[in-house]
Amino acid sequence: MEAKTPAEAFPSIGTVQNPALFSDGDDLLLSYEIAPAAGGGIAILRFSSVIYFEQNPTNTKGLADAKYPTRPWEFTEISGADRTEKWEALQPRFWTVSFNDVTVEVVFEKVEYLDRQPDGTCPSVALVDFLSRSAPSAHAR
Repeated sequence: MEAKTPAEAFPSIGTVQNPALFSDGDDLLLSYEIAPAAGGGIAILRFSSVIYFEQNPTNTKGLADAKYPTRPWEFTEISGADRTEKWEALQPRFWTVSFNDVTVEVVFEKVEYLDRQPDGTCPSVALVDFLSRSAPSAHAR
């Protein structure tokens, strides 16, 4: 098993707030605090064609005991793990993402940076706001 920093560059993860997640069964939205040194605010990412994800109550102090390599407050891409064996033909990617009190594991095909919201909010509020702005209007039907 090999762990590395992903090729994609996203704003650094803040060390205080935990993320907010939303899944529609195909995509996973991840809303997280951006580190003050990276400008602060909230970032929202979309993982597409998600095969598997989970949120674990593993905090940064417990990462040494984690099953998969994970660095504190970082995105870690893992290759050669059992997590992707069943779907090898799809060539999925496997990441762990560490936050203050939780770790997110996600197996997916594509990831993209969708939005950045300014300081003064939390990940869950930013995610709800983003979803409400992105949803098609009920009047458009």
